[in-house]
Amino acid sequence: MRSFSHGDGLLDELRPQPRTEAAGPRTQSILCSGPRAQILAALPNAVVTSELGTRLTQATAGGPVDILCMGDGPMEEALLDFALGPYALAFRPADLRFCDPRNQLDALGQGRLELASRHPAPFARAPRRYFIAARLAAEYNLTPTDDVIESACGSFDEISRRLPRGAPARREISRILASQDPTAGLAFLHDTGVTNQIAPGALPIQAARIARLPPLPSLRWAAWLRGSATARGMVRLRVPHRLARRVEHLQGLHPLDRSIESSRDVSIRRILSRTSAEERDALFAWRRLEVAELENKVDAAAIEQRLQRVEARIEAMRANDTRAGQVRTLALNGSAVMELLGAGPGRHVGNALAHLARFVEAAPDSNETGPLEAELRRWAEANTNLLE
Repeated sequence: MRSFSHGDGLLDELRPQPRTEAAGPRTQSILCSGPRAQILAALPNAVVTSELGTRLTQATAGGPVDILCMGDGPMEEALLDFALGPYALAFRPADLRFCDPRNQLDALGQGRLELASRHPAPFARAPRRYFIAARLAAEYNLTPTDDVIESACGSFDEISRRLPRGAPARREISRILASQDPTAGLAFLHDTGVTNQIAPGALPIQAARIARLPPLPSLRWAAWLRGSATARGMVRLRVPHRLARRVEHLQGLHPLDRSIESSRDVSIRRILSRTSAEERDALFAWRRLEVAELENKVDAAAIEQRLQRVEARIEAMRANDTRAGQVRTLALNGSAVMELLGAGPGRHVGNALAHLARFVEAAPDSNETGPLEAELRRWAEANTNLLE
């Protein structure tokens, strides 16, 4: 029995790329040659994860490891069944040698995504390869060769009805969108017809902007699906309900300078209550990318002024809410203020609490009884007219 390092774990070492937090953990893969029964006997704690028993998952201290049982044939031939160049490559730690039947080390080093298949129509044999090829292009900054594009386009009409939907497609798209630069992967999906099949109407110009957007999953999904029937597309891809709601919500708010009606307080309040600070920053970034591409600089300047006004109103209301929250959570309450001042209820109590809230905002560590009482006495001495 021989074992080989393979897949994303090997590619991460050979062609390391920056990763976003949204990309999630990586799964290591090992190819094993030899009788399946022998492999199963050697790994009694492994879990069989495929119907034919050819894939196992073994828990390790470093995370789960996928183990593929490749049979008794030559590993060089077995690798060609993966069809895509980056996966037609393996490394055997036992003798520190690569198994590279189609010279994919050179292609990988030069940033090319090639075919390495012994079958004439690899995309027709396994339509999921459309998504895998796009993900490899995005995650490893690879450029698909003309042969890859021609093979994918040539088979698309034949397989369009068999194109994966649901979770298998969604997982690959999620990884593409979470990559540092999804441009190459999204371009491959568009050029081969996949995007139009699963999200008809999606705007290519939005896909080209995604690399410059924050790696917030809901925002990147919202940008990629912009122009399409978003709800239908997400149902088709079985996007989890919580994520789907955030995607639709962000699309509904974009662009912010239009969704907020004349900077009215009720509109600002709605934005604050329904979005996180991260989402608001992402929406402003998305809008500014669009504005930067406008040919009419006068219009662009007017939109930027509106954005700045909206930002200022949001920040002012957020600051007011923060101060109000601090008043509610001060170490001194209204009763304590009246007792220390020796005065009954009145506007002076609210004024005193507001002053203490500003004091705590400037010095958060001072929100304790002693410092607040001392500051309240200083305030009372300086504002005797308010206590009369």
